[in-house]
Amino acid sequence: MAQLISIRDFSERYSISRATVYRLKNKGEISFLKIGRATRIKTEDAERWFASLNHIED
Repeated sequence: MAQLISIRDFSERYSISRATVYRLKNKGEISFLKIGRATRIKTEDAERWFASLNHIED
């Protein structure tokens, strides 16, 4: 089973604002899962997004 993190955890882990998290979603760079009323991000998706940032600087 995939591990999930909240929007708050994602924004704190990567030091970005909540608004930026939603911009990433709208641009298709990260996807959300809705579980009832909760919104979550797969940890592997978050790590993939972060890893892709390193390729931009190279």
